[in-house]
Amino acid sequence: MIKIFQKIRQKLLADNRFSKYSIYAIGEIVLVVIGILIALNINNSNERSKLKHKELVLLTEMQQNLKQDLVTINGIIAGNKERTRSNEIVKFALETKLPFHDSLKYHFGNIFGNFEFHENPSAWESLKSIGLDLISNDSLRNSLAKLYAKKYTYIKNIEENTDDVIQWGQLYPQILKHINIDTLWVSGSPENYEELTYDREFLEVVKMNVFMRNYIQSLYHDVKKSVT
Repeated sequence: MIKIFQKIRQKLLADNRFSKYSIYAIGEIVLVVIGILIALNINNSNERSKLKHKELVLLTEMQQNLKQDLVTINGIIAGNKERTRSNEIVKFALETKLPFHDSLKYHFGNIFGNFEFHENPSAWESLKSIGLDLISNDSLRNSLAKLYAKKYTYIKNIEENTDDVIQWGQLYPQILKHINIDTLWVSGSPENYEELTYDREFLEVVKMNVFMRNYIQSLYHDVKKSVT
């Protein structure tokens, strides 16, 4: 093809047909430019295909991560619901000075303890290293960023910096002081139940724990909506 163009140019020059040569030269330049643009377009198309494939692979991995997170979240919601119920029953028994009965042993043994969320962040970490712009859907990209960077972070901060303080700094000392734990989360009995019904400090700590359990439960339900 190049030899053909060269022969045409040489013939035009030999015949002193400069005007036609100029037109031909311009046409040849245009063809070269078109060829370059086509090559660039093909290259860009290949790059877009590679990025689309990488996005699909990463989103598939993230979907699996979120399915695992959902199992964890459902487990925490179920456990926290039961822990909340025990605190509420103990609170009601103390406030109403309900006579002690064996069914309360389970709830006194189950008022202590919280849950800690550990997500599977592998796909999210990969996305951050590549760049969030890999996700072409703006709404999906924003939703994922809000879930991982805000909601997951917030709920873990509440658990570690607030709930842990209540559990270990306030509730646990009261349990050591007033409750004989036969088996943690299974059975516990007050040292003196009648006196405990008049212990304002113990009751206030249980009230605070009820509030915290309900608040955290609301956070997990909100996170669950985002994950699903």
